[in-house]
Amino acid sequence: MQHNLHNLKCDWAKRGDHYCGQSITYLRVSKRLESTSRYFKRLGSFGFWGQLVCTVVAAVILSFSVVVTGKITSPATFYATAGGIAAGFVSVFWSFGYIRLSDKLRRTVNEPSKAPPRADVVKSLKNGIVLNLLGMGAAVLGMQATVGLLVAKALTSSVNPYYQGTSPGYSPVLALDVFLVQASANTILSHFLGIASSLELLRSVTLPPSDSTPIPRIA
Repeated sequence: MQHNLHNLKCDWAKRGDHYCGQSITYLRVSKRLESTSRYFKRLGSFGFWGQLVCTVVAAVILSFSVVVTGKITSPATFYATAGGIAAGFVSVFWSFGYIRLSDKLRRTVNEPSKAPPRADVVKSLKNGIVLNLLGMGAAVLGMQATVGLLVAKALTSSVNPYYQGTSPGYSPVLALDVFLVQASANTILSHFLGIASSLELLRSVTLPPSDSTPIPRIA
């Protein structure tokens, strides 16, 4: 009689392919998937919108400087900053992928076996970090080139304060030159936000599983 009662309890505890002996583990995995889904949704949205705003502003400033002057005054500055902005837009879509991943994790809460492998999630996060590092490096090079150009113009302006007797190649410091610094700074900030959100997500995913850890590994 007791044996039959135990079997009946196991039948009620059964969910999918998990039986009574695995029901506690099943519930823990489901709870971890749900917590991870919320975390990816929150940080993915933060990275997406933060990078989108900063990258769009940087692109507008860079385009405005070219349209007003009618030419590219400093090719090194322009192409380095443009490369960082292009990487920023790619990173925006990469962050949007984290939001989609959170939805996928949420749909697999009741079916943990269909959740994406943790190794794939870690690889995606690492690729996003590498992308942000490359974009930030390009933006830093662009800013360095811009600052060097501004220093050269400032030194020339100090020699010719009233623009008298200047050489044909002389070019004073213009407001548009300062705009290029702002474009590079916004690009760097965009990639910084992407790196910060990706590193936090990577930390949460690679934490060892424990009962007190809300953000677990993804099986």
